[in-house]
Amino acid sequence: MKTSPKLILILTALFAAAGFFLRRGQLAKELLSGGFLAQGSYLHIVLLILTAVLVVGLTVLLLPLEKKESWLQVFTPAPLPNSLLLLSSVGLLAGNLLLLLAGGSDLPATAVNAPQMITLLNSLQGPLGILAAGCIAAFSMLCLYKKKPSALLYMSASIYLVVRLIVHFQSWNTDPSVHDYAYQLLAAICAMLGTFQLAGFSFDKGKRRMSLFWCLCSVFFCGITVADSLHCGQAAEILINASLLLFVLTSACQLLFAKGEAPVKEEAVSPEEL
Repeated sequence: MKTSPKLILILTALFAAAGFFLRRGQLAKELLSGGFLAQGSYLHIVLLILTAVLVVGLTVLLLPLEKKESWLQVFTPAPLPNSLLLLSSVGLLAGNLLLLLAGGSDLPATAVNAPQMITLLNSLQGPLGILAAGCIAAFSMLCLYKKKPSALLYMSASIYLVVRLIVHFQSWNTDPSVHDYAYQLLAAICAMLGTFQLAGFSFDKGKRRMSLFWCLCSVFFCGITVADSLHCGQAAEILINASLLLFVLTSACQLLFAKGEAPVKEEAVSPEEL
């Protein structure tokens, strides 16, 4: 059975849009300020079902896809995807500059189990985010000129997402209800794993289906997280989450519609030719 990349992309986009609007409705009517659910709430069940259907659906739809391991097979010099990656890097840069000016994320005192370490990581979040934005921009520019980028560019972005996950989890895990932060946590994990998997293509050891799974899951969860950011009204978080959404969506499209060059195979040299 052959799977249509367009079908996978459309379904993921529809699920992400549905998740965004359901989360907006939940934040407006069903999730109380303390993190508890209002009486008669049901949207959290709908979101849970939507998540389960997406995960199972992606697993089934991605299995028939052709394996691709080489950077040349996936990343092309096409202007559109690389321009979108550049745009995502600009948004990520702006968001982390705002975060840097604000002195990092707001962390309640009760949230910090290791104050010195978390304070240090929180102060590094902005600079690492700026570095990650520069790495994404460098990756896209190198792709435009058909130059194979180093895996360190994606690894640097992955390290930033790890630090961001650690810092924010200290704040999220103080909420009395998992409904208040679960999808932000899932978005951070999927974006981190997706970025880590993408680095494998620079070694020509990429895993197309695995990378797609994490990137497409990240598209869905980031769509929900954007709703959270808009609800909180923090400009830095809106820019960062929207930029991460654009980044993983563009990366997923590159993987889905991979039309790059086939890797060059070295021909064996016979003893007579030596």
